Amino acid sequence: MFSKSSSNLIKRFLPFRWPSTNIGAGAIVSAFILMMLYACNSGEAPEVIESSTQPESDVEKEVKPNDEEESVYYMLPSALQIAHIFRKSGLKYYPDVTNDPGNWSKYISETSKLQNLGVYSADLCYVALNKQTQEELSCLKAMMDLSGDMGFSSVFSAAFVDRFERNIANEDSMIVILAQLQERLDFYLQDAEMEDKSTIIFSGAWVESIYISLAGYRVEGDETGLSVRVHEQLYILKGLISKLDAVWEPDEDVKTLISELKTLLVIVEGFSFMKDVAKKEHVDVSKLTISEMELKELMNKVDEIRAKIVNG
Repeated sequence: MFSKSSSNLIKRFLPFRWPSTNIGAGAIVSAFILMMLYACNSGEAPEVIESSTQPESDVEKEVKPNDEEESVYYMLPSALQIAHIFRKSGLKYYPDVTNDPGNWSKYISETSKLQNLGVYSADLCYVALNKQTQEELSCLKAMMDLSGDMGFSSVFSAAFVDRFERNIANEDSMIVILAQLQERLDFYLQDAEMEDKSTIIFSGAWVESIYISLAGYRVEGDETGLSVRVHEQLYILKGLISKLDAVWEPDEDVKTLISELKTLLVIVEGFSFMKDVAKKEHVDVSKLTISEMELKELMNKVDEIRAKIVNG
């Protein structure tokens, strides 16, 4: 259950996201970091942190959408939907599942850096949900280092980092701070020139999220709630593929990822539970089941895709 203060913060900072033409990197930060909301029951008064729709001047950019540009429309699950599904489906913390923050320095190409910035954003949410303070700081540092290499370190201002460190033990304050990180990334990356970068960051975060969703089965054969997590994560796969297909002059890494994700989509659409979903108008996803053979096929493909990203 949410505390009353957490519920109020959710309403204030995290409105439902309707169909969008852009997969913002900030959106994925919101989606995964806010899994932690179901764990919020701190009695400590949160630091008062004002939110604003205006970014700090050091990251401010004018967004000029192109009305003539053909856009891909889809519905992103809200942050609260993701939080509910991961928490209620029984996902727990497994050490060493996330990408080693020390790996950030081995990513050389821009695509590799962008993808792994997304990977670390998903990891940050996973460790935050499970109150792994040191891991949170390590993931944040890896994100800052990669951002610095790509020229947008100003997203992580000294003031933001100070607030993050001072409030890391207070869940309510962290909800606000991490929502502001989403906001800052959105303002910076939704510039028309950075639309493709935003999509590539999202792709890394999505791959990491589906990888994490399989952690229980991978580590100890635990299938609890797995069909729910898989179904929800694959909900946005088609939209992601469409956005990647629209990337201007994609390099070989992006082309390879598109091919791999399309193969993954074919695999999953062939699962028996997905066929049941397609046939029925109303489906209780909590009752969906995945066979052991299907699970292994899914896990092997996800592991293969993820390894190509995190190994640089």
